[in-house]
Amino acid sequence: MSTGTLFIRDSRTNVNYEIPITRNAVRATDLQRIQAPSLNRNRADQAAQGLRVYDPGLQNTVVTQSAISFSAHEHGLLLYRGYTLDQLWGCEFEEMFHLLLWGTYPTESQYEELRQRLAQYMQEVSDNVRRAIFTLPKATSPLPLILAGLSAYLACIPDVIPATTNATIYQTDIKRTDQMILQTVAAYAVVFGAVRSHRLGIPWRSPSLHQTYYENIFAMAGLIDPETRRPNPTRISCFRRFGNLNAEHGMALTVFSALVTASSLTDPVSCLISAVAAAHGPLHFGATEFAQRALRDIEEPNNVPAFIEEIKSGKRKLFGYGHRTYKGMDPRVRPIQNILKDLTDFHQPLLKVAEAIEEAATNDEYFSTRGLYPNADFYGNFVFTGIGFEPDLIPAAMLTHRIMGIMAHWREYMVTRGKLFRPTHLYTGQSNMSNRDIHQQTLHQDDEVNEETLLLPTAPSSEPYSVFTPMQKRLIILTAALASSFSPLSASIYYPALNSIAKDLRVSPSQINLTITTYMICQGLAPMLTGSLADQAGRRPAYILCFVIYIFGNIALALQHTFPALLSLRAVQSCGSSGTVALASAVAADIITSAERGMYMGFACLGNILAPSIGPIVGGMLSKYLGWQAIFWFLTIAAGTFFMPLLLLFPETCRGIVANGSIPAVGWNQTIWSYLHTTTPVTPPKLSVPRSRAKVPNPCSTLRLLSHRPVGLVLLANGVVFSSYYAVTAGIPALFQKIYDLDDLGIGLCFIPAGLGSLFSATANGVLVDWNYRRARRNAGQTVHKNQKQDIIGFPIEQARLQIGLPMTILAAVSIVAYGVLMSFKPPLLAALIVVFMICFFTTAAYNVMNILIVDLYYETPATAMAANNLVRCFLGAGAAAVVNPLIQQIGIQWTYCCVSGVVALVAPILGIVYVHGWEWRKKQAETAAQLRIIHERP
Repeated sequence: MSTGTLFIRDSRTNVNYEIPITRNAVRATDLQRIQAPSLNRNRADQAAQGLRVYDPGLQNTVVTQSAISFSAHEHGLLLYRGYTLDQLWGCEFEEMFHLLLWGTYPTESQYEELRQRLAQYMQEVSDNVRRAIFTLPKATSPLPLILAGLSAYLACIPDVIPATTNATIYQTDIKRTDQMILQTVAAYAVVFGAVRSHRLGIPWRSPSLHQTYYENIFAMAGLIDPETRRPNPTRISCFRRFGNLNAEHGMALTVFSALVTASSLTDPVSCLISAVAAAHGPLHFGATEFAQRALRDIEEPNNVPAFIEEIKSGKRKLFGYGHRTYKGMDPRVRPIQNILKDLTDFHQPLLKVAEAIEEAATNDEYFSTRGLYPNADFYGNFVFTGIGFEPDLIPAAMLTHRIMGIMAHWREYMVTRGKLFRPTHLYTGQSNMSNRDIHQQTLHQDDEVNEETLLLPTAPSSEPYSVFTPMQKRLIILTAALASSFSPLSASIYYPALNSIAKDLRVSPSQINLTITTYMICQGLAPMLTGSLADQAGRRPAYILCFVIYIFGNIALALQHTFPALLSLRAVQSCGSSGTVALASAVAADIITSAERGMYMGFACLGNILAPSIGPIVGGMLSKYLGWQAIFWFLTIAAGTFFMPLLLLFPETCRGIVANGSIPAVGWNQTIWSYLHTTTPVTPPKLSVPRSRAKVPNPCSTLRLLSHRPVGLVLLANGVVFSSYYAVTAGIPALFQKIYDLDDLGIGLCFIPAGLGSLFSATANGVLVDWNYRRARRNAGQTVHKNQKQDIIGFPIEQARLQIGLPMTILAAVSIVAYGVLMSFKPPLLAALIVVFMICFFTTAAYNVMNILIVDLYYETPATAMAANNLVRCFLGAGAAAVVNPLIQQIGIQWTYCCVSGVVALVAPILGIVYVHGWEWRKKQAETAAQLRIIHERP
């Protein structure tokens, strides 16, 4: 098992902790919850700030998640994107690069396009790069020459440096990111070739558009056959095969150095410069050069036993032996030895010395018990010298292979928006102040600014997002979902009684439908006002206000006997119940992170899915046997029964009031249960974030979203689809009574297929949407992290969602046409109910997909986005409910629903525009926002 819980007991405090284990790893930030008093302890230990993890050299620390490569050292296994080395043995550079970078093996056309682009970018490298290299001494080490060449290349293209152009250029523009990767790889090939030709004093040969990446490297580096004037095919093959072994090796130092640099959003050339510097150290690629020196000191195989003894006694070091990852044989060694068999034409006497060392070490217990075996560097240097490279140029030559993995990891880190690397350290210096002195100084220097002072007044990241347990979260979300169900329940329970109410109050069906319109108008407006109140005063006061209004509104509705009173009191009822819809989203945002959204989605949707199907049945039974007034008495009793436990137990979750739940609530925000069981008075805590003065709720902030692209178009499309749903359901009572002569109960039972259609749609369509999202991520060369919030700036989320939403919208339009045509012929009731089921299935699927897309686009402020969504769809739905019956009377059933279907069909072009242009709009908005942030943050 790789998932579970780590139980820890801190002996310093005798406190128990539960740390979640995911994929056999624990988050280091979870350990910061383990805190101890700082009294009588070294202040440098920072015990009160949480437990730290000390791991010199990151020997057992996971720093990122990656889908690029995997190594199982106990089995000697190395995988590239799921492929074994055997499967990739015959790959060309371009094929391997395509696989590592984008996650898919290229087709012939993709291979050829990549080869041509790399060759073209090589030709476009400025001559100033070679001039910068050629002006330096020939006898110097290759390292400064390569660094100079890369720096000169970067100086020629200053617009690629994010700090001076666009801070998020490589996170928001994936095409630009991929182009810059290819340019960087091409530039390194030119720099490498120029360095070797300069050091040997041989003429420079320009790259050719007709050659592969490796052929161009050999030509530029002067590794050509004197007779054919072309690179030797055998040596190219050996170089290519070794490159496939060396292309990627996980978090090796070159990659890690590049990622540390990349974490500050740096360009790939600068990150490659970091990797080049790291690679030349003697504990990395530089080990090959040191191994050559050691072998030259041994001179011949007969001296190997004495050399082995010096190693065992600690007098000498053997570079290229042993590996941090592989505790057994490095799986790359045997393929390298096979490559060396093709290089026998080049005399290498030191290879015999190396083979003698391996034979002696294999039979020596000192090496076997320590898991010391030759690694790829030990024999790899002979591949390069056999091809013709100088020993001191081997690290640079190896980077022509490893650059594939470096760039793949750089791209992955940018696309997934990896965090900035900022490790801490254990202070071991002198402490000149006693704890008492520190305490006294703290009392007088509360406003002192130091290294640990936050730039913005936010809670420490080490704190958990919410202190509620998983079971408490489920209960809170379930309570909020059930509270929000009173809004759709109050709307749907009313439908079966429409005919009875119209008869008793002596009004027409069109007039009685105005009560539906009024209800839906308030259903759209109330969440904007309630949400603003809840953000300022807290969730509990908002819930109390909503349920008080709702309960008194239901009592008044049960007692009224006139149409004007019904019309106005339905508005009051809607204001009370529909406000809870926004509160449900707010409560979820308070305690649930995006990583937990899937787990709790079933709880959040429960009320909205069940209420529309249960309401008409209950309403029909009450209206038939007890009269329509009983509907409102039932809602009064149900709301009161639900409200009392909520008032007694439901906790305050607003983060502006109780933060993550760790700050005690006071006043109206405190539960009655907590108030009765608190022995000492709770005083309001001193908040780290000062509260702003209460403001009059302003709906303009929500209305502004209607003009934003692409969310404004999605809101409009979603409102149209939702209104078509209401156009069908609001017409059912009068239509089915006229055609099938059903009573109130019969009409209520006719809503069962509608509820089932919505229920099945929410389940089946949810699975389909998630599957398509994963497919789209993989096709984009990105990794799907189910347990993490993934940013969408570098991903076309509109296309991933609308690939399901567009077909569902079209099918909804078709099913509504079928309904209108069918009902004009007065079909059997079963046939009509089947079509109603289909309409509800497809319309629910379509607007659920658009709801998901709206939250995707505004995942940081979902309450505002959903308030705008409620406003648009409720106003359009109210209009549809008001006009559907008059239209049926004027133009007939068939043409009425053909018009409704036509309006829904017009949504397809709108969504098509979002599908094509939505991503580009978002990227431009993100670039503008990033530039504005940089301007505002400058001193």
